[in-house]
Amino acid sequence: WGALNTLCWAIGSSAGSMAEDQEQRFLVTVIRDLLNLCEITRGKDHKAVIASNIMYVVGQYPRFLRLHWKFLKTVVNKLFEFMHETHPGVQDMACDTFLKIVQKCRRKFVILQVGEAMPFIDELCLNLRGIISDLEPGQVQVFYEAVGYMVSAQTDAPTRDEQLGKLMEWPNFMWHEIIGDAKQSSGASLKDPEVMKRLQTIVRTNGRVALALGNPYKSQLFHIYVDLLSVYKAYSELINSTITVQGAANVHVMHTSGVRAMRAVKKETLKLLDTFIEKSENNALVLDEFVPPMLDPVLGDYVRSIPQARDPEVL
Repeated sequence: WGALNTLCWAIGSSAGSMAEDQEQRFLVTVIRDLLNLCEITRGKDHKAVIASNIMYVVGQYPRFLRLHWKFLKTVVNKLFEFMHETHPGVQDMACDTFLKIVQKCRRKFVILQVGEAMPFIDELCLNLRGIISDLEPGQVQVFYEAVGYMVSAQTDAPTRDEQLGKLMEWPNFMWHEIIGDAKQSSGASLKDPEVMKRLQTIVRTNGRVALALGNPYKSQLFHIYVDLLSVYKAYSELINSTITVQGAANVHVMHTSGVRAMRAVKKETLKLLDTFIEKSENNALVLDEFVPPMLDPVLGDYVRSIPQARDPEVL
């Protein structure tokens, strides 16, 4: 394993150092040899190591991938297969490689390729839930960031907003379900640990997409913004009322699982807003549309809270 990893790292490091046709011949030879090695090797552990090395090498040669659409599509579909493979480390490798390849070849996924019925991103969005069905939340977030980079390559703004809407369909469905339950139960459902966990995951997923997209993420943020601030405010009030009931002098109150989970949702919300504002080039839009509604729920909460309950991210 050590020898193969070292060799493949060296092959990956050679990317860009040769003439295009020479590099192409070199890479085709290497991939063929690695595939043959995978074919004749027995044992899942060994095959997983070789597969990871193949994907590492391929990811280091974006020039080749951009020139060969069929090969690029085959690689990405293979990564989608690996996302269902429960062998340790394979799913992480698949998500990380997918992200790396998309960052370098993003434009290829949003234009209609010869022989295809639709751009790859549209096909992906149709099958999205199936592709990510076996991934852990952290891996799903890496996946969403990768597709966010694909969306960012779309130059036509209405099409880009539509593709972003399709990408966020499932997180938005879960989000609206949680918000609907919260309204029906007058906020009581927000205390459920499972709901807090789901909210944290949804907001974090949004944060990864905002990181990839920057300013165009605004169409998605507009969609959830009012409810996002309402949830932030609701958790602020729940934390403050818990402190009031148990007494501010009780040092353990901030470390109970409930308070920690509520603060985690608030932190992810602040992180999402921070990412969007930092990545957005449109300062006027941010100042006019996004800053005024956040002043009271965020800054007002900071003022009203006892020092132990203040989120340093606000500053």
